[in-house]
Amino acid sequence: MLFKSKSISELNGAWEEPGVIGRRIEIDSDKIVILWRGSPVLETKFRSVKREDYSTLYLQQNGLRYKNANYEYAQIKEIKFINDTLEIKEQFPISGESKATLKKTSNTRYGDYDIDDSILEEIKGIWKSQDGYFEIKINNDELSLNGKKTNIHILRSRSEYEPSNRYIIADVDPSVDGFQGFTRFIYENGILSTTMIVLDAGTIEYIFQKVK
Repeated sequence: MLFKSKSISELNGAWEEPGVIGRRIEIDSDKIVILWRGSPVLETKFRSVKREDYSTLYLQQNGLRYKNANYEYAQIKEIKFINDTLEIKEQFPISGESKATLKKTSNTRYGDYDIDDSILEEIKGIWKSQDGYFEIKINNDELSLNGKKTNIHILRSRSEYEPSNRYIIADVDPSVDGFQGFTRFIYENGILSTTMIVLDAGTIEYIFQKVK
């Protein structure tokens, strides 16, 4: 038995590979977005063909391409919806075929966090590191560090084990992990803390305090 289906409501939502950071699929009606580490690598329309025990998704486009890249790094070979999972096959030019099984997730593109920009006004101002060398300026949803600017969101963890007054300052682009050599900033108890990543030398912890 074979027939075309305009949409399958069970497909709508976000899908991730359990326990693996990287691949994510978002589906809304006849639109599909495939992401790698928070960054879309393919956005296209699709149709589904339902069989007795599974459905196949046929994508209008199949090439995977990193942001600003001039070439596709892989092709989607097949996506199936079976037993409440998405089974995806990708074809890479050198390593060959890769398979993964994705399940529905409540995670956002930022992981197990919700956006909570309610404290942007609270952290607005100028912050200096304890050694006085680094300065951060926060104005509404814009953060400036060493003269370079980026837009931010405030994230709150969904975990019951995380303090309710701890917030993560993240780039609006979920694929960006930090700022100018620092990891994401943590705001807690009136201070900002972060880590500077130093190659071959471990990490250096930094504390910033509001001065204005």
